[in-house]
Amino acid sequence: MATTVITGRDVTFTIGGNNFDAQATSAVLSNSPTMVRYQTLDGVVNRHIDDEFTFAVEMLADWGASPSLCETLWGVTESAPNTGITTVLTAATGAVFTFSVLPVYPSAGGSAPDAQTVSMSFVVIGTPAENFS
Repeated sequence: MATTVITGRDVTFTIGGNNFDAQATSAVLSNSPTMVRYQTLDGVVNRHIDDEFTFAVEMLADWGASPSLCETLWGVTESAPNTGITTVLTAATGAVFTFSVLPVYPSAGGSAPDAQTVSMSFVVIGTPAENFS
């Protein structure tokens, strides 16, 4: 069986009706399931009881740009930290995940002479919706 190499991907954040197509260098949606194990009289039973999704993004910093995702995230985290941000992750053509994340403060600064980068880990609200077409 031939190996499939997936190269297409994109991420868009929608904040206050504005779309930010971040200068992302990495975007990873992952799940940490909560599992419990019960010892019953009939034997061991494993149950999946919950999911906790996170969305990790690394991007080139855009402080000072107009509009700036970093500055917008900073402002919305300060003013509305419990308000979801609509996010769309395209993993490949035909594989799109839509979900909301809670805002986080982006980092600022970096080492010379490298480009400034921002690493953020968002908590996903609920379970992402998927579209595999």
